[in-house]
Amino acid sequence: MATPSKSMTTREFAKATGIPAATLSKLIREGKLKAKKQGTSWMIAQGQLAAKAVRELGKPPKPPKAKKASTPAAAPRPARAAKPVRKAPTPSPAPKVPAAPVSPPVPVPEPAAGARPKEPSAEKTYSVSEFAAMTYLTEKGVSEWLRIGRLQGIQRENGELHVSASNLQVPNISRLVRR
Repeated sequence: MATPSKSMTTREFAKATGIPAATLSKLIREGKLKAKKQGTSWMIAQGQLAAKAVRELGKPPKPPKAKKASTPAAAPRPARAAKPVRKAPTPSPAPKVPAAPVSPPVPVPEPAAGARPKEPSAEKTYSVSEFAAMTYLTEKGVSEWLRIGRLQGIQRENGELHVSASNLQVPNISRLVRR
C-alpha cells in the first residue's frame, strides 16, 4: 500500500485511499489536495491521507441502521404478485389509398432561334485538384463530398470529376474558401 517514502504517486495514493487516480488528479487541480509535480508525476505527501477531501471521498458507505429490539417485529410483507406481461399490439395493415392519377407530361417550350439551351457543362467548373487548392478541403474530401451529394458537379466523358462553380456561393462551402 503506502511506500516507506514520505510522498506517493497518485496511483499509490489511490490504492491507499480507494479513490480513483483521476479523482485525485482533479482534487489536486482544484487545490483541495496538496501535491508537487516531479517530472510527469504528481507526488502527494502521506500527510494528505488525512485531508478533508480524502476523508469525504474515502469513507465507506454507512451500513443501514439496525431496528430497535424493544419494538415488536413487524409481520413480513406478503410478496407482490408479478405484473402480467403485455404483448405489443400487432400492427394493423395500412389502409389502401388509391393511386393518384398520372398527369400528362408538361411540354417543354422550344428555345428561341438565337438563344442557346443551358447545359450543365456551360457552367464554370473546376477539377477536383483545382477546387481542393481553392478551399481547405483535400482532394479526397472533395471527391467524397461529390459522391455523397454535398457538392454539385459532373463527370466528364473521360471519367474525370469536375465541381460546379456555383458551390462557392453555398454558405457552408464558401466559408472553406482560402482567402
